[in-house]
Amino acid sequence: MANDGHHDHRGDGALNEPNRAIDDLRAADTAAETLGIVVHQANPGRVDVGMVVRDDMLNFGGTCHGGVLFHLADTAMSYVSNQDQPPAVATAASIDYVSPANLGDEIRAVVTTNIDGRNAVHDGVISALDGRVIALFRGKTLRLRAAT
Repeated sequence: MANDGHHDHRGDGALNEPNRAIDDLRAADTAAETLGIVVHQANPGRVDVGMVVRDDMLNFGGTCHGGVLFHLADTAMSYVSNQDQPPAVATAASIDYVSPANLGDEIRAVVTTNIDGRNAVHDGVISALDGRVIALFRGKTLRLRAAT
């Protein structure tokens, strides 16, 4: 499959509605496009996105910049929280860096959601394909009220 940020989430060529919504979000996300972020899997309450660490993502120490890692996790949170209507907006987020991501590493951010009314808490793990945990992420979102 082409690396265009879109995936057949069920494997049979058909996308269910929440996943079609993810594809629509991804198609409009130029920041994710710039970083090469792709959606690997999207289900209600769980999204898995990834990217490959490039040389233009490295900090002065030669490892992936923390802001890039945060962006990856924040992208997963924005997709998982906006699979349906009305839309949600981030109200807080934090990240704990555990180990460095290096040039050429393929890294994944998996974010899951716990919802209580209009509020949601999203927990995520960024890891490398070799199993290293790169960072732990927690974010909060607020679902906007439907237009009247």
